[in-house]
Amino acid sequence: MRLTNYFLHPGDNRYYVFTFQEDEHALRFEKALSDDKIPFEKNENEFGVPRTHFNEALKHNHLLYADIREPFLTNKGLRWGILVFTGLMLLLAIVGAMSTSVYAQQIESSYGWELAFQARLNVPFALIGSAVQTFEEDGLKATWEPLVSQSVGVRLNHRLKESWTIGTGIMLIRRNYSIQYEYHNDTLGINSFDTIPMFRASCYRIPIVAETRVPLGNGYFITASAGTGLEFSPSDFFVNGYTLEQGNNRDYEAYMGKRRWGTAPIIAEFGFEKQPKGETPGYYLGVYWSRSLGRSYWVEQKWFTQAVSVKHQDFLTTSLAGIELRILLK
Repeated sequence: MRLTNYFLHPGDNRYYVFTFQEDEHALRFEKALSDDKIPFEKNENEFGVPRTHFNEALKHNHLLYADIREPFLTNKGLRWGILVFTGLMLLLAIVGAMSTSVYAQQIESSYGWELAFQARLNVPFALIGSAVQTFEEDGLKATWEPLVSQSVGVRLNHRLKESWTIGTGIMLIRRNYSIQYEYHNDTLGINSFDTIPMFRASCYRIPIVAETRVPLGNGYFITASAGTGLEFSPSDFFVNGYTLEQGNNRDYEAYMGKRRWGTAPIIAEFGFEKQPKGETPGYYLGVYWSRSLGRSYWVEQKWFTQAVSVKHQDFLTTSLAGIELRILLK
């Protein structure tokens, strides 16, 4: 089953073919190519574009589908629910920040809402599950190697007691991978090695965590938290590359997609905290670990030439671990 509406021409690898089901969509794509002076050949609703102009044509293809595709969340109530939830968090954050500047002394000695801005450096560690994964099928060996990546977000905590809080927020998570392709075919005399140096995928996470802390004195604490949440991805991700060698021209592609529209991660955090005082922000420095429950993300790797085509699908583990810094406000 083809996942995209474009593919390498099966009879001439100098061309990519773009296909459309709707006449209106084909006419819009044709106009975009003509306006941008991109050469093409047309057969009904199929367009042959030279691979030298593939990136320009792909851009117009993406822009067209961005305009005509259905909303990520087709359920109107769910869309409004997420918007209202996000709006309430922002409103509480603004009210909390304003209250801090006006009633700093009272807040300092009472419980309530706490706002933090957080940044994370995701570091791959095989020990915690963020390891290199290898998939093999019909002579094709694809190796997905996690790379250092980043996450940013906002955390909103409600302090129930001096030592306990319930927290939520929203975070943008970036996952980076390097993908190596090895293909061996003794019959055709093929022995190749290719690399996609950077594959990027993003998702959003709304955590729900409980935190406890132990005082060290002078406003310093050791903290630990655990919980779950909701993680969702706005779209599937795709990267392609090709190698031109005399007698062995080849293309290779990588896809990552979500199995469901959302998943629930397990979350654990441990760190060192300096409590904010009045209008002076505090900080938190710690480590974290998380992993999505079940098989959340599928990946597909494809390697093909004019003579042979191999593809394989499997599931990728999505563990994250690293260092976190928060700026704490009240």
